[in-house]
Amino acid sequence: MTATITELTLPGVDLAPEARVVLPAGDMLDPAYRELWLDERLRGLGGSDVAVLLGFVSGKGPWHVYEDKHGRGKDFDTEAMEFGREMEEPIARVFSRRTGIPVITPPGMYVNVERPWMLGNVDRLALDPDTGEVDGPVECKNRTEWQLTDWEQDEAPDAPQIQNLWYQGVGGWRKGYVAACVGGNKLRWHAVPRREDLLQHLVQWTGDWWHRHIVEGEEPPADGLPGTKDLLAHLWDVKADAVAEVAVEQARNLRKREAALSAAIDRAQRRLETVQNTMRLIARENEIVKTPGGKVAWTWKQNGNFAGARFAKAHPDLAKKYEVTKTGIDTKRLAAEHPAIYREFRARVLRVPAKEV
Repeated sequence: MTATITELTLPGVDLAPEARVVLPAGDMLDPAYRELWLDERLRGLGGSDVAVLLGFVSGKGPWHVYEDKHGRGKDFDTEAMEFGREMEEPIARVFSRRTGIPVITPPGMYVNVERPWMLGNVDRLALDPDTGEVDGPVECKNRTEWQLTDWEQDEAPDAPQIQNLWYQGVGGWRKGYVAACVGGNKLRWHAVPRREDLLQHLVQWTGDWWHRHIVEGEEPPADGLPGTKDLLAHLWDVKADAVAEVAVEQARNLRKREAALSAAIDRAQRRLETVQNTMRLIARENEIVKTPGGKVAWTWKQNGNFAGARFAKAHPDLAKKYEVTKTGIDTKRLAAEHPAIYREFRARVLRVPAKEV
């Protein structure tokens, strides 16, 4: 089937010298096809997985990839992801028009021939304008206006750059491109040259990670990413009052490290507040602080949270006039009548007793 797709797409051209199509392209809105696509994703690491492993994706970390590849992840298809797919075609079309680089749609999901754990879901393929040969992958991104500065640097942002480099390694391509529609009306793009030393290191590292944590099943170590904290808080069905056992020396070591880091954070917080209070003293009654050249150094505006309790105490009659009744959950009653459901939706809180173990 791969040869047929290749011939129909571009006669006489080897689209991917070092890869083959493991799943032909299909309709992601078709539940049956999406199930096939998700199943193939379990068999290796894609570009987005690699970006997550390296800490380039906000809200996710190695534990998310570990759970996902073991079939315990959740299939989230967000509105942002939906629009990202829909925007691939116009981004690729404008990129091609502005650069003069022809692009084609890949025939499906790629897998590296020698390393079957290397997968690539490539958005588009760029062609050499003179020879018609495939130069490499084109990643099309839909980004918000807030990320414009990131796309106006000398190089592409880390996540799409490493994703593109990964795809170069999957398919055996010599270079690639990343293009983004920023804010809905601005195209920014970067070439991504093939960096052989970085790519080889990346392949070795991810290969070791894949075999250790997916093939052999060893759990990844803990990390400090907020997304990992959120995942671990919801990963297991909590057994009320159940007890896990830890060696005394490990418990003491972890508690000592936790106490030392907490104290360091407290000291850093006090130093931070000293600096911020110095800035407030300079501002005094003024809301804006500028340098002699007119540049805004910082602001101290009265636009924070409204002190409702203080307002009600100072102006009780006026507070009564603007008082509103809000609806909410009667958690005490819910806990009494449906304790299991109440526990299901309570957050897990980590507390360390002051008494030594």
